Amino acid sequence: MSMVKKNELYVYELSAPVLRSLNLMVFDATLREVEPPLRGANDDTESAYSSSNANNQVHSNHLHCNLCRLEFTDQKTRREHFKTTFHIFNVKRNLKGLSSVDEPELERILQQTNEVQTDEFSSGESSSNEDNGEEESEDSTEESMDIILEQTLEKELEDISLTSSEFTNASVISHLATRSSQIYFKSQLLSDSEVFGVYKSLFTQGSIKNPLSSIQAWNELEDQGISISAMFMMGGGHFAGAIVSHQRINVHGNTKKQDESVQEQQVNFIEHKTFHRYTTRRKQGGSQSAMDNSKGKANSAGSSLRRYNEAALRVDINNLLKEWKPYLSKCQNIFLRSRNSQDRKLFNEIISQGKPDPRLKSFPFTTTRPSIKELKRSWCELTYLKIVPKPKPLPSAVTSTTAAKASSKRAQKLEERSAKILSAEEKHTEHLLSLLDKGRAPLIIAYLRKNGIDVNFKLAPINHHVVAPTMLHYASQQGLKQMVIILLTTIKADPRVKNNLDRTPWDLAKTAQTRYSFQIARHLLGESFTDWDEAHVGEPLSREQVDELNKQEEDRENLAAQVAMRKELDDIKEKQKLEEEKHRLENVAKKGLGRVLDSSSVIREQNLNSLSDEQRRRLMREQRARAAEARMAARK
Repeated sequence: MSMVKKNELYVYELSAPVLRSLNLMVFDATLREVEPPLRGANDDTESAYSSSNANNQVHSNHLHCNLCRLEFTDQKTRREHFKTTFHIFNVKRNLKGLSSVDEPELERILQQTNEVQTDEFSSGESSSNEDNGEEESEDSTEESMDIILEQTLEKELEDISLTSSEFTNASVISHLATRSSQIYFKSQLLSDSEVFGVYKSLFTQGSIKNPLSSIQAWNELEDQGISISAMFMMGGGHFAGAIVSHQRINVHGNTKKQDESVQEQQVNFIEHKTFHRYTTRRKQGGSQSAMDNSKGKANSAGSSLRRYNEAALRVDINNLLKEWKPYLSKCQNIFLRSRNSQDRKLFNEIISQGKPDPRLKSFPFTTTRPSIKELKRSWCELTYLKIVPKPKPLPSAVTSTTAAKASSKRAQKLEERSAKILSAEEKHTEHLLSLLDKGRAPLIIAYLRKNGIDVNFKLAPINHHVVAPTMLHYASQQGLKQMVIILLTTIKADPRVKNNLDRTPWDLAKTAQTRYSFQIARHLLGESFTDWDEAHVGEPLSREQVDELNKQEEDRENLAAQVAMRKELDDIKEKQKLEEEKHRLENVAKKGLGRVLDSSSVIREQNLNSLSDEQRRRLMREQRARAAEARMAARK
């Protein structure tokens, strides 16, 4: 367990012991910790790592090579070693998950596995040396040696059955390859199983290349008050924004607040503001604009109010951003939590005139409802080093089969897609049934005319539509009463068509309302349209008759409901009487009959309940005075 205090881990004001102990960790794609690429072949990378870890990295400051297990007398010799074939071979082995070898072992491997190639190479070069000279021979020898090394590695990799995709991925070495939103640092202040984590979002595109130097530069500033960042959260009609100074507030000696930690109390907000507008219907989720885009524009009073509030909220945010524009131009980072691209576009238009701003970033963790308290919590989460478990390397079996699994999934998807190739009838069926479910009658008529399809055509595939083989069967079975009328009266579907079970569309109707649709169509089309008896359709009914039947049915239901309610109330009253009688008998058995209060006392008690406290006290005083007078008179 580490003994580091939470307050010492503020990334802009790290304590000296913590800052000195930080040691940047570098990983390959399999989360295996590797030596930083401080190679002579990459001077830029080496200089960057040397400057960032001048006092911390053992690899860059000590005169030895951990990979080859060699010691050196000076830096020049050490750098020359990084250019040798021996070191490069060990680096490649390390990247591909193989252990490093010493020089005798390297020579033995080369002699055993590449004797033939070496002989051919030597014989070929002996003739070319006569024409090209000694210098060209040395270059060719180096190239051939590289080829031999690669062949040796390939042979060893085949022996341990690893796929080439793993090596391609493992060749990526970086402090950013953490498979998380954080960069990790080792520290002697922590145990071997723990590391420090800091969010990548705190760094700019330039500073993240050398995070340790950036952290050191942040802590060297004499006046942290000149460094500021911005945070904005919006969602569900709530908005919270703040301009926060990197310099903390000194709260030493202040009373501790129960709902805030010490770190949250130290957050220094230069400006902060919250808005709230009613833009989301309660328990429905999503804004009114999102609802309009998905289901069409509603015309209710509530929807109009929500649309107005959405526009008003955007105006409020727009005005606030313009007011804070001098601050925003100086911010190092601008963190934004928004649920859609339109909100982010609003910030881009104000902050960077519509151009992408690299300072505009998302919160790398989950946040709750926008508020000032949530902004403080998020700032503390962003800017304090996290003590987290040290990342564990991924199992080789997992990494070696990743590409194979991905390719198999792609092949499976292609097979499923090819298996789903539909015939023309199946495509027509899917499209028409979709329009039927949505009640899009004009589109159905247009589609039938465009494709020359008969309204009574059999839905495909037949084995999936045995019970409802036609559109009229389907509409009747699904209870689409309005579409039943349109199919019969407008598109002239045949109600006599039967399915394999010898049932007409009328027979599939499950509700009275659906059957009324057939009877209305019979009334509108007349008896000459078709043989309605063969279609099993009931007697014709006009819409007025159907409305009357519906009204009668509704009256019957209301009457039945009233009777049931009245019966239930009678049962409740009877039950209450029985309980009161039982309770009275129990009281009589316990306390006796007692005294019977007259009606005047009951009325008096009711009147007392209607009085105020002061009136009740005054009345009680008068009653006590009268009682005292009565007692005095009785004594005389």
